[in-house]
Amino acid sequence: MQTVQPRASQESSSKGMRIRWRVFARVLAIFAGTTTITVLAMLVAHRLLRPALADWSAVVIELGGSAAAALMVTVWLDRRIQRLVRVLESGVVDRGNSDSAGVSDDLFAEVIPAWRAALKTILERGEEQHDEARTHYETLTELMRMVAKAVDERTAYLRGHSERVAAYAAAIAWKMGLDEKQVERVRLAALLHDLGCLGVEDYLVMKQTPLSPEEFEIIKAHTVKGAAILRPIGMLQDLVPGVELHHESLDGTGYPYGLSGDQIPLMPRIVAVADSFDAMTTPRPYQAAMNADYVLDILARLAGTRYDHKVVAALAELVTTGALELKNVRSPVTFRMRKQVPELV
Repeated sequence: MQTVQPRASQESSSKGMRIRWRVFARVLAIFAGTTTITVLAMLVAHRLLRPALADWSAVVIELGGSAAAALMVTVWLDRRIQRLVRVLESGVVDRGNSDSAGVSDDLFAEVIPAWRAALKTILERGEEQHDEARTHYETLTELMRMVAKAVDERTAYLRGHSERVAAYAAAIAWKMGLDEKQVERVRLAALLHDLGCLGVEDYLVMKQTPLSPEEFEIIKAHTVKGAAILRPIGMLQDLVPGVELHHESLDGTGYPYGLSGDQIPLMPRIVAVADSFDAMTTPRPYQAAMNADYVLDILARLAGTRYDHKVVAALAELVTTGALELKNVRSPVTFRMRKQVPELV
């Protein structure tokens, strides 16, 4: 059974054959010309010189003719290849604009249009894939925002908490000099930092009275629960530290693992400061909202033990310069710790 060669393959083979014949014709012309000149020079040498000198001159003329032919072929090919490279490079810069280079060459007359057509197709497909990826990413981030909002809406005092923490964390990351991609990952991690609260029962999240030690242990588990939700999602793997470790403390007294110092990555350090700042500057059932300057003073006192001092310094500069605007700020308050009075025997 006879197979039919695809049309594109046939055209490619035909173009290749034509290019080979063009190269052959030009090389043949160069060698024919140099050979003719060499033979004429050898004849002149034999007629004008003595036989001994004529023989040596014939050798020199022949070597010189061969070298000249090789040099001419090399220069000819080099110029045309450089010209082709310029055309191809101009096509990349100008996204396949056929008029961009203004250079043509009969040796590659069929290669250049084919290259430009292929480049145009590649660029169009790349743009389509980029647009599709951007749409998927926007859909994913919107879904993440909705999940975070669902977490916060479980109780009135947490409404908007995750989005505020995300905004604060992103501003801090930007202030610390992180690149755009890192800033965005920090923002998303902060947006989902309380994701594990979905695994905590409603009565604990909405409880208005102080938690018992047992209840607090259940609440603390929201960090590992949130990380467990994110881990199976490959695209969100790098957000896990910000969710799982944002309650760790530099001095090792935090949870869930009691990490300390450099064991805690920068992402959860940023989320920790943003989270605490929002918690203290908004009203909660257990405390009134505090003034931003007062909160910054608390964070500064805890820098180096609970919080990263560089992160606290970045937040302080953002607040003091007005780059970070707060809402629902109330007058500063202080709290006196209650101590049990020992019973008199």
